[in-house]
Amino acid sequence: MASWTVIEDQVVWISPRVTSFTVICNACAQFAAYDGYSGAAVSGTLPLEARRGTLECPRGHRLQVQRELR
Repeated sequence: MASWTVIEDQVVWISPRVTSFTVICNACAQFAAYDGYSGAAVSGTLPLEARRGTLECPRGHRLQVQRELR
Protein backbone atom coordinates (compact mmCIF):
# COMPACT_ATOMS: atom_id res chain seq x y z
CA MET A 1 0.00 0.00 0.00
CA ALA A 2 1.24 3.50 -0.78
CA SER A 3 2.37 5.80 2.00
CA TRP A 4 -0.59 8.03 1.11
CA THR A 5 -4.06 7.07 0.03
CA VAL A 6 -6.96 9.08 -1.30
CA ILE A 7 -10.13 7.93 0.41
CA GLU A 8 -13.48 8.67 -1.17
CA ASP A 9 -16.24 10.26 0.89
CA GLN A 10 -18.16 7.59 2.72
CA VAL A 11 -21.91 8.11 2.76
CA VAL A 12 -24.13 5.89 4.88
CA TRP A 13 -27.86 5.87 4.12
CA ILE A 14 -30.23 4.97 6.94
CA SER A 15 -33.99 4.33 6.95
CA PRO A 16 -36.38 7.15 7.85
CA ARG A 17 -37.19 5.82 11.36
CA VAL A 18 -33.76 4.53 12.41
CA THR A 19 -32.02 6.33 15.27
CA SER A 20 -29.08 4.00 15.97
CA PHE A 21 -27.03 1.93 13.56
CA THR A 22 -23.82 -0.03 13.04
CA VAL A 23 -22.01 0.21 9.70
CA ILE A 24 -18.70 -0.82 8.18
CA CYS A 25 -16.05 1.81 7.52
CA ASN A 26 -14.96 1.02 3.97
CA ALA A 27 -11.55 2.63 4.48
CA CYS A 28 -10.86 0.39 7.49
CA ALA A 29 -12.16 -2.63 5.62
CA GLN A 30 -9.58 -1.93 2.91
CA PHE A 31 -6.83 -1.73 5.54
CA ALA A 32 -8.02 -5.04 6.99
CA ALA A 33 -6.93 -6.80 3.83
CA TYR A 34 -3.39 -5.48 4.35
CA ASP A 35 -2.76 -5.54 8.09
CA GLY A 36 -5.53 -7.66 9.62
CA TYR A 37 -7.25 -4.74 11.34
CA SER A 38 -10.70 -5.94 12.36
CA GLY A 39 -12.20 -2.75 13.83
CA ALA A 40 -14.10 -1.69 10.73
CA ALA A 41 -17.53 -1.64 12.44
CA VAL A 42 -18.73 1.78 13.59
CA SER A 43 -21.82 2.46 15.69
CA GLY A 44 -23.65 5.77 15.72
CA THR A 45 -26.91 7.57 16.35
CA LEU A 46 -28.94 10.16 14.48
CA PRO A 47 -31.98 11.80 16.10
CA LEU A 48 -35.24 11.43 14.17
CA GLU A 49 -35.45 15.18 13.54
CA ALA A 50 -31.99 15.22 11.87
CA ARG A 51 -31.66 14.48 8.15
CA ARG A 52 -27.87 14.16 8.11
CA GLY A 53 -24.86 13.94 10.37
CA THR A 54 -21.27 12.76 10.54
CA LEU A 55 -19.27 10.32 12.61
CA GLU A 56 -15.70 9.05 12.71
CA CYS A 57 -14.41 5.53 13.01
CA PRO A 58 -11.73 4.74 15.61
CA ARG A 59 -9.05 5.35 12.97
CA GLY A 60 -10.39 8.83 12.18
CA HIS A 61 -12.15 8.20 8.87
CA ARG A 62 -15.19 10.43 8.44
CA LEU A 63 -18.54 8.92 7.49
CA GLN A 64 -21.49 11.03 6.40
CA VAL A 65 -24.90 9.79 7.54
CA GLN A 66 -27.94 10.59 5.39
CA ARG A 67 -31.50 9.75 6.29
CA GLU A 68 -33.59 8.37 3.41
CA LEU A 69 -36.75 10.34 2.75
CA ARG A 70 -39.74 8.15 2.02
